[in-house]
Amino acid sequence: MIVTIIGIGLIGGSLALSLKDAGLAMHIIGVDQSFENQTKALSLNLVDEVVDLASGISRADLIVLAVPMDAMLTLLPQVLDSIADHQIVIDVGSTKQKLLTAVAQHPRRARFVAVHPMAGTEYSGPEAAVQGLFQDKAVVICDAEHSDPAAVSRVGAFLSELGCGWCTWAGLPTICTRPTSPISLTSPLLPWHSLS
Repeated sequence: MIVTIIGIGLIGGSLALSLKDAGLAMHIIGVDQSFENQTKALSLNLVDEVVDLASGISRADLIVLAVPMDAMLTLLPQVLDSIADHQIVIDVGSTKQKLLTAVAQHPRRARFVAVHPMAGTEYSGPEAAVQGLFQDKAVVICDAEHSDPAAVSRVGAFLSELGCGWCTWAGLPTICTRPTSPISLTSPLLPWHSLS
């Protein structure tokens, strides 16, 4: 799988490290507006190459948006405009309402899977990337009923391979896997069920 990560900071960089550790990506492409972030991401071996947005989109099987929400509101519709039917787009942002509203009527909305990882640190930038940041963390796939079921299934399998527990949120919470975080034990909103 070829993965393009747009935004090579803490979350994007940590995801790149996790993909490499798990052997899930044969090639990781980075896209970032900051030349400093591009240079650091390459020197830290977070990504295999840095390219422009159009090239990063066209070459990827999975496109990850890991940019601040104000940028994501403009970027996600632009990415969806450019993808082919086999490509999947995910975001790793912490808020979803405005983003989901922005693409609700987009003709390729089904190829977008909204992902909320409950992981992070107080640091930022490529040098803040943490190996294993997503291991044993909870991830919620939001608004899943508006995503292609095959795309949701593929993203769920991908998250499992990264060592995450995950849950789909489609109106009321639905199928959840592997309780791996204190939130799975304490949250009344997310009924996590073990597959093991």
